[in-house]
Amino acid sequence: GCRRLSRGSLPELAALPVQSKNQKKERAAAVQQAQQDFGTVPHSFVFHRGRVGKNVRQLITDMRRVMEPYTARALKV
Repeated sequence: GCRRLSRGSLPELAALPVQSKNQKKERAAAVQQAQQDFGTVPHSFVFHRGRVGKNVRQLITDMRRVMEPYTARALKV
């Protein structure tokens, strides 16, 4: 059934931060600059070839964490 809500019983909306026009422009510029910087940095893959044991798998995971900002955390084949 349909239920009517009175004004006092409306669920409160999540408070979103209000940004000025200048803040929106600055944030957009910062995001664009970060994407450009990230794109110019060399990226890498860490993967195994052939069958490997659990110790080598753990080494691969550790190497991915060491190189993390510019390396895929989980690769799917």
